[in-house]
Amino acid sequence: MMLFGISIVPILGLTGAAVDYSRASKARAELNAAIDSAALMAARDASKLTDAELTARINNWIKGNLSPETAAKFGSASITIDRVSRTVNITGHIDVDTSVARVIGQNSIAVSSANQSSWGTKKIELALALDNTGSMAGSKLTALKTATRDLLKIMQDAVTEPDQVKVSMIPFHTQVRMPTSYKNANWLRWDVAKKNSKPAVYPQKGSWEGCISDRDSPYDASDALVVDTNVTTKYPAAFCQYTLATSVPLTNDWAALNSAVDTMIASGNTNVTMGVAWGWASLSDTVPLAEGKAANTPRLTKYMIVLTDGDNTENRFTGDGNIIDGRTAQACANAKAAGIQIYTIRVINGDANLLRNCASSPGMYYDVQNASQLSPVFKKIASEIASVRLTM
Repeated sequence: MMLFGISIVPILGLTGAAVDYSRASKARAELNAAIDSAALMAARDASKLTDAELTARINNWIKGNLSPETAAKFGSASITIDRVSRTVNITGHIDVDTSVARVIGQNSIAVSSANQSSWGTKKIELALALDNTGSMAGSKLTALKTATRDLLKIMQDAVTEPDQVKVSMIPFHTQVRMPTSYKNANWLRWDVAKKNSKPAVYPQKGSWEGCISDRDSPYDASDALVVDTNVTTKYPAAFCQYTLATSVPLTNDWAALNSAVDTMIASGNTNVTMGVAWGWASLSDTVPLAEGKAANTPRLTKYMIVLTDGDNTENRFTGDGNIIDGRTAQACANAKAAGIQIYTIRVINGDANLLRNCASSPGMYYDVQNASQLSPVFKKIASEIASVRLTM
């Protein structure tokens, strides 16, 4: 009997602990839900309340969403309000009293929950690097135009204040084509001769049609600054090797973007590096295209969609696809390191591994097996980018 009496204490304690931990789990679930709800409320009302008013409302909101038993144990939350980044961080703590578990010396179980929300409008900069090579002719290009218009509509409809969303459009093949208004820009160089011209023929400002080829390595895979005294950092003005639509720098002129979609035409060989490098350049706040905001701008996210239907076949220097693949991979890695979120889309053909690795995450890579799937994919991506989420 004495042994039984001694042994029953830990048995009851362990049994009681299971009961008490169940109660603690219920309290934790209540606290999680209450703080999540309070975070959403704070995001909605933060711009209309002072810090003191918002703090009081958060605490009252949490208590109001807890059961009487749990609310009685809740004192106040730890609340940090950042008016610059427009975020509210909420942490709540409750000590749940134990009952039977007290026999083994545990008087309470601590539970906590935390969440963050943000208010105001997020700003989005989105670059569309779109393969316009010859293999895109026919149904692919038709589907791409429809999909691009669908994406632009979703992005435009998401706008709630001026300059909230800006989009650039970069059609590419072995080159990109910029507006000829840039002909006097100091980031251009004019010393790269037309391919296979004998004697050498150089592009001239007066007749330049806007085409630009790869920068010298390693600048071809980066957005490194142009140094006026170092010609190798500059962008080579070129004779247009094939027909190509003119790029649209970052803008919220939706009519101009939609008009540009109509000008896309399929022609030429593939150099995905150009699409990635110029998509990145269009999101930058420095030359050659300086319409973007600084990367550290609060509540700004920069995105790029890279779409292609083929393997790399030609750049300014070589027709060796493996070498060009290496430059594309480097451009993708550098752009991601700069904070750009990259979606990649393979349309039926192309290097799946290269594009999968270029994407910022596995879920941001799409392998489209039929051109008709382009519009649903573009709509899905646009909806993801435009959506406003509670930040955990």
